[in-house]
Amino acid sequence: MRACGYFVMRLAGLLGIALAMLLPRPGAAAASPEKHAAPQVVLLLPGRSLLERRLPAFIEVQPGQYLSASTLQRACATPMLRADSLLLFFPVSQQCEHIAVHDQVWLRQRLQQLTGRWPTDDPLVRLSEQPFLAIAPAPPKAPNAGCTCPNTPPDGVVMCGAQTQTAGTPISTVEYLASDADGDALTGTFSYQQDAGPLQSGLPSPLTSMCTPAPGALQCTIDGNAPAQPGILQLMLTVSDGIAVPDLQLTSLLQVLAASDRIFANGFENAATSSCSVLP
Repeated sequence: MRACGYFVMRLAGLLGIALAMLLPRPGAAAASPEKHAAPQVVLLLPGRSLLERRLPAFIEVQPGQYLSASTLQRACATPMLRADSLLLFFPVSQQCEHIAVHDQVWLRQRLQQLTGRWPTDDPLVRLSEQPFLAIAPAPPKAPNAGCTCPNTPPDGVVMCGAQTQTAGTPISTVEYLASDADGDALTGTFSYQQDAGPLQSGLPSPLTSMCTPAPGALQCTIDGNAPAQPGILQLMLTVSDGIAVPDLQLTSLLQVLAASDRIFANGFENAATSSCSVLP
């Protein structure tokens, strides 16, 4: 009987510990910034802006709304802060988050989830030219109950409009960015044309593609080695929201030269390669 009583008491103790681990601790129930129902203002800044005192005394995060630099200093100046740190600050909750290097590849998607806006320009490039970046939320949509208004077609841009590469060598990454003002889900389909040949679906081997959808946005890339057959390739991405007509078509040109070809620049002979350029 004594052994049985000891077993019951030990079992009750273990159950108490398990329940204590499951119950939320004080201060741990604060909602994550992503839990906000509505888009919110966010502030993106590098650690050097705080460490080198590059910020003005008051920062206008959106028209008529200011934030003191001392507030940022208190929230973000932790012992782990370094000059190359990337910080995300939420003015509403006054929380500061350090974005790890491996998470920076998803920065655009994260900002789109928080603000409702898809940043067309690379935020990291913009931060290299200014001490901080304030991103205001997308304006709320006006109610359109019973409205037969036309749907807005998607819009987009190609970050690498044209390039020249030698057959079999790596191409510069081609990035397609598309967004939809109505917030509709976007789908992308690749096709290509070699010189004046017929339009073909997919991409020529060995080029590969990857698409990352987000609410009201789509990001696609093309990577790999230039195909073996010389010529001019039109690499096309057709983007559709499933409603508006016509679909959006984004095109990047890839000129493939034979391995024996050369490009002359400033009077010097170079390997047949050129970096990306933007088409007019």
